[in-house]
Amino acid sequence: MRSLRYLILFLVAIVALAFAVANRHLVRFVFDPIAGPNSVFAFDAPLFVFLFGALLVGFLIGAAAAWLGQARWRTAARRRAHELFELKKENERLTRHLRVMERAPQQLRAFTSQTDIQERPRIH
Repeated sequence: MRSLRYLILFLVAIVALAFAVANRHLVRFVFDPIAGPNSVFAFDAPLFVFLFGALLVGFLIGAAAAWLGQARWRTAARRRAHELFELKKENERLTRHLRVMERAPQQLRAFTSQTDIQERPRIH
């Protein structure tokens, strides 16, 4: 499975390299369309730089949108984890209580078998 991943990554790298070589001519990128091509806010770079930059920006915007869209699921998972923690604490507390209650009849029998308890007056 890992070798298949490396093979696919290698093929994508070859395609990206071929794309970069085929689009290496310089183009002017202008930030100020009103001033025209001689604007101060313009620079020349190979076309593949702009295309890969646009691809990267699109990837980052998509990743941010997916992350923000999953916020309710992360909140629900965090809430469930807290609920599970509280239930485990309660389970441990009740298990300790049960162990004490299982030992209680033995202690009660030992307590009632003493003769001095039978001699005590009852309070009504």
